[in-house]
Amino acid sequence: MTRPLPEYDNPPLEEVAFGVQFLPPGGYSSSQIGSYWGRIRDRYPLTEDTSPLVHQVELPGAKPTKGPEIVRFPFPLRTWFLTPDRTELIQVQADQFFRNWRRVEGAETYPRFPTLLQRFEHEWDGYRKFAAEEKLGELKIDQCELTYVNQMDKGDGWGDFFDLPKIFTVLSPTRPDGLLVKPEIVSWSASYPLPEGRGRLRVDIAPGFRGRDLRMVASLSLTARGAPAGGNRDQLATWFESAHERIVRTFTELTTPAMHDVWKRRK
Repeated sequence: MTRPLPEYDNPPLEEVAFGVQFLPPGGYSSSQIGSYWGRIRDRYPLTEDTSPLVHQVELPGAKPTKGPEIVRFPFPLRTWFLTPDRTELIQVQADQFFRNWRRVEGAETYPRFPTLLQRFEHEWDGYRKFAAEEKLGELKIDQCELTYVNQMDKGDGWGDFFDLPKIFTVLSPTRPDGLLVKPEIVSWSASYPLPEGRGRLRVDIAPGFRGRDLRMVASLSLTARGAPAGGNRDQLATWFESAHERIVRTFTELTTPAMHDVWKRRK
C-alpha cells in the first residue's frame, strides 16, 4: 500500500515552477513573441525581458559531481508574461517553456500541486497550438523540470547559522566546546536519482535575503529534472506527478519534526 504524501497547512513555500525543454524549432524568431502574447494578453498583461536559461540535460549514469550536461544555443532572450498581481507567470524562450507560481506580498495561498499542474498543462497546450499554427515545427521535449523553493524566515525556528540543525536533519549540531561553534555561513547540496532513471533531484540549502522585504531566510530548493517517457499530455503528467512525490517526501525527510509542527503537518 502506498504511503500517503505528507501535507502541510502552512508550508514555507515561496515559489513553484513547472517547465519543459525542447530542441529549438527551426522557424523560431524573437519577433514571434508578440504574436504569442496577443493570445494570452488578457490573462498575462505584463511583460519583462531577461537573459535566457541554459539548455541542460541530465545524463543517465553521469556522476552527480559533474552536474548536468550543458548545451549552449544563441538565444536572444527569455520573456516573462505576468498576471496583474505578478504571482503567476509564463516564461518563454526558443527552447524552453515554464509556468511559475510565487508569493509576491507573502500572504498568498499556495494553490496546491494538482491546480498548478492543470494550469501548466492548459498553457503548454496553448503554446503548442501557437507553435503549430506559426509553423515552427515539432517541439521535441528532451527534459522536464519541477522546482519548489522554500524559505524559512530568521526567527522561525532558527536565529543563527548554528541553529540550522533545528530545521534540517542533514546538518549536525556543532560541539559546544569546539572551534566551529558559530559558522559565518552554511550551505549544503546533494543530488539523488529519480525513479526509473527519469532524471535527478537536486537539493540546495543556502542562506539569502528575500527580495520583497530583504529579510534573512534559510532557503531549501528542490529541483527535479529529467526526461519523460514521451511528450504527450499523460506522459508529462506522469513525470510531474512522480517528481512532485519525490520532492515532497524529500522535503519531509530533510526537515525536522519540530518544524513540521510549525508548518502544521496533517499527515
